Order: sequence, then C-alpha cells, then structure tokens
Amino acid sequence: MKWIILLFTFFIFNNFIAQIDTNKMFAFTPSSVLKEGVYLTFEQFIKQKPIPFENLKTVNKETNIENLFKQKTFYYTDQTGFTKEMETRAVWGYVLNNALFVYYNKEFFRVSYLGSIAHFIATQTIRNYVNPYDPYYGYYYPYPHQSYETTQLIQNIIDFKTGKIYPFTPEAILALISDDNELFNEYNQLKKKKKKEMMFLYIRKYNDKHPLYLYK
Repeated sequence: MKWIILLFTFFIFNNFIAQIDTNKMFAFTPSSVLKEGVYLTFEQFIKQKPIPFENLKTVNKETNIENLFKQKTFYYTDQTGFTKEMETRAVWGYVLNNALFVYYNKEFFRVSYLGSIAHFIATQTIRNYVNPYDPYYGYYYPYPHQSYETTQLIQNIIDFKTGKIYPFTPEAILALISDDNELFNEYNQLKKKKKKEMMFLYIRKYNDKHPLYLYK
C-alpha cells in the first residue's frame, strides 16, 4: 500500500516539474552553492530559505554548531526580531560549508550524494537480548534476560520530491524511479542480484535525467 501512495505522489510531482520557472529555480549540480543555515522544514530547503547561523543564540558557526544540536532545544531570532525556542528533533536539517546534514534517528548525518534521489549513511543502535544459562536451572529461570547494545551503519535514500526517507533497497529505488518508464523497465528487468549491485548506478541515471530543482 505504501508503494501505491508513493507512486501517486510521483504523478503529482510531474505536474510540478512541468511548471518549473527557470528564472526562479536552478538545477542542482555538484558545483552549486547551497545557502548556509538551519532549515526547519523540507520546504524551506527547497525554497533555500534557512535561518542564518548568526540568528542562532550562543552559536559560533563551525566550533559550536554540533554542540548546539546536541541540546534538546535551541533559540533563534526570527524575521520579525522575536526570539523563539525550537526543539532540535523538529529541525529538518542544516547546511554548513556547502554540505547538507539531515536529522535522522536523533542525530544529524551528512548527505553524501545530493540529487532528486539522495543518499546518506547513518548509524542505528540495536538492542540484543541474551538468555543466560545456568547448569542447574538451564535457560531463563531464575535469571532475567540480559541485553546489550550494538551500533551498525545503515544506508538510506531521500526522495526530494517529498523529503521522505527510505531504506536503500531495490524496492525503494523501483518506486522512486517509476515516473521514468525507460529507467523503471530497464531496472525492473534485472535479476535480483543485479538490482542490488546497480542501485547507485540507477540513482545516478535518474538524477541525470531528473535533476533536483531548488529556488534561487
């Protein structure tokens, strides 16, 4: 069901693409310059209207920006001059030194590849459970379950039509490129193993044909 909803979103986005005003928007390339600052929402990023770092309270750009976002809340001055409080978890992302960082799983992660379909690597904490064993009682009784945490790297992709994050899987890529019949059919005909091997290639192919548009 979620993939049907995703496909429907693409048809709506196609109408948006047809109405792009190149006088107001530009196609993002690796040489493009992003506006630095904090983006409270995905829409603010598309419009390139961040809160400038100088509007944040007690922040000294590069030296304190990471420490600032480790706090639960932070303060900033809006366009009218009023000071407002914002929860860090409500921030969509920020741009620093022309690199985009997005909020995911209680942390900010750098987007390593930016386009209509973007890619980033994040960390995920997993709690593992162990059943203690006693030679006399065997498993379980009378000891409680023991647990420990491990951290693993995971890959995600961002659909810049909607701002939503999806796992880096062939199924997600098929859904995200479904508005391009040629690429969709080409990728869909690949064997399962080949689909996994060529995920990055088809993301790049799609982005070359359907660039990410941002407001100037």
